[in-house]
Formats: sequence, C-alpha cells, structure tokens
Amino acid sequence: MKTFLIASALLFSSLSWAETKETEHELLLIVGAPGEERFANGFRSAASAWEKAAASTNASITIVGLEASDKVDRTLIEEWVTNLKNDSTIPAWIVYIGHGTHTQKSTLLNLRGPDLSAVVLCEWLDPLERTLIFVHGGSASAPFINRLSKPNRILMTATRSGTELNYARFGERFATVISSREGDANQDGQVSLLEAFVSAAQSVEQFYEDEGRLASEHALIDDNGDSVGTPADWFRGERLIKQPEGDTIPDGFRSRQIAFIASEQERLLTPDQRFARDRLEAELETLRAKKEELDESEYYDALEKILLELGEIYLLVKNES
Repeated sequence: MKTFLIASALLFSSLSWAETKETEHELLLIVGAPGEERFANGFRSAASAWEKAAASTNASITIVGLEASDKVDRTLIEEWVTNLKNDSTIPAWIVYIGHGTHTQKSTLLNLRGPDLSAVVLCEWLDPLERTLIFVHGGSASAPFINRLSKPNRILMTATRSGTELNYARFGERFATVISSREGDANQDGQVSLLEAFVSAAQSVEQFYEDEGRLASEHALIDDNGDSVGTPADWFRGERLIKQPEGDTIPDGFRSRQIAFIASEQERLLTPDQRFARDRLEAELETLRAKKEELDESEYYDALEKILLELGEIYLLVKNES
C-alpha cells in the first residue's frame, strides 16, 4: 500500500511547464464537392477552422479538395493513407467536410472527380494499426462506422443511418469546437475528442430546436471497435449517463484520452509518452472492470504495478522539464 500511495502521488506531482516540439497529430482534411455555393462557404469556413487549430498545436495538416491539383482528390487521399507509418505513436486523423450519399450498393464521400466509397477506404486503411481518428461530418455517414470500426480507432459520424441524407451541420460545428476550444466540460484545460463530439452534437440539436425543424442528423461515436455507435445524448460532458445492454463495453473511454489541442500539462508528454500513458490507463480500466472477479491481493498487486509504471512516466517528465 505504501508503494501504491507513492505512485499515486507521482501522478499528481506539480510540474514546471515546457512544450514539446514533436509532431502531435497527422491530419488529412478532405473537403468534398459542395454542389452549391451556399455549401461551399460553410465548407471553406470549417476548413479554415481546422487550419487555425493545426497552427495552434504541433500538427501536420494536408488539405485535399480546395486547391487545384494534377491528380484527382481520390488519388491524393490514397497516397496520403498509403504513406502513413504503421508503427507511429502519433494519432492519424482523417476529417471529411462535405456531403455523403448512400444506396443499397455503396456509401460514398462526394469528392471533386470520382467519389470514394466506404468499402475502398476500408481496404486502404485495413493494414493500419496505429491510432486512427475518422470524423465524417456529412450526410449518410453512419455506414462508415460499420466499415471502419476496429480497436484503436475513434470514429464519428453526423448521422445514425445512411438514410439521413439531408445536408448535415455536424462537421462544421465540430470544426468550430476544435478551433475555439469550447466544450471543456471537466475544466482540465483541453477539449477531448469526446467533449468535442458532445458539444458539437448539442450545438446541432439546438439549431434544429431554434429553427423549429425536425432534426435530420443524429451524431454517433464509436471508439471501442464494436461497430456500434453511441449517440451524444448518452453522455453528459465526458460522463456516460446510459449503459449499453449486456456485456457490451461502452464507448467513450478512448476518445476521452485524446485532444487535438493539448493542455499545457499534456504538452509536457512526448507522443511516445502519451501512447504509453494511454495504454496503461486502458489496462487500468480493464482491471477495474474485473475487480469483482479477482482476489483483493491480486487486484491491488496489479493496480500497484500499473500505477508505478504511470508514475515513472510522470516522474521522467518532471526530471526532464
């Protein structure tokens, strides 16, 4: 127990602040074909918000869909995905701002030139094991969860089905939340992916209420790899207020661990240290879920081991700063 208390204290040691210069995120921002000028303005505004956010942190950003190119957008996306390093500890982001379509045969991102289907994108991403965040802010987006869901992936869609085909506002609201850093429900100095998801979804819901219109989009998040998205109203901030049926692991844990613009404290950690910390926190979450199945001594021995390793990470950061 003494070692347990020491490890706990290390986790909350006061640290002197310093910023890492390493790349923290690799972001592919895809802007779809707007179709009409009124949509183009919203798409450009959302893209500018992401550029602003990327400039606020150490993120590399590639934008497809705004500038002229000798290659079609579909090829540019394929090249970006193909060039991703599989063993990197840096989260890879694919954010789509645009329209989507869905039929019995296919679900598509509507691009300039040839469209991109969920099936093809799944094939391109299948070898990737590193952390992937996919945000589809457009219509008919939910089937991408079914195709792309795997462990170590965080998926967000504007809709809960492929039949919600009307213009969706979630992607633009999500971009605003990320760049403005609004929505920090737990007041820890950063907006986690889960907080951003809930805040953007609530903003969309408020829009339809204010307009007196029936909502035609209902955002989902999937971060546990089970291909079943969870709606935003299951969360209050980062806290889960509803439980899935049976033994299903609820969504929300992985998306609480990642923020696009990190707090000053979070920036003390290198990407490798964050990756190790997140892995240990996941082990801790699994251990807590099994507490009733374990002997008390076995549980606390395992708990102490995890907390000591977490403490070593924070102690190393303190010594380096």
